[in-house]
Amino acid sequence: TRNPNHKAPPYNVAHLLVSDANAAYRSCQHHELRIIRRIEDKDYGLRAFVFADPDGNRIDVGEILQR
Repeated sequence: TRNPNHKAPPYNVAHLLVSDANAAYRSCQHHELRIIRRIEDKDYGLRAFVFADPDGNRIDVGEILQR
């Protein structure tokens, strides 16, 4: 359940490493989660995106890119 008094911070509160960031991104879209930052390859070696959970908490998701 959502806490009506919760104030989500303006920064990422969790970081997840996954084996398939594209699939995770599609799943977030399918479940109509709010995407904060669209998926893209980062210069620090991750394919990553950020979404917000129903309480507004920002979750960073990344997949290590093969070099």
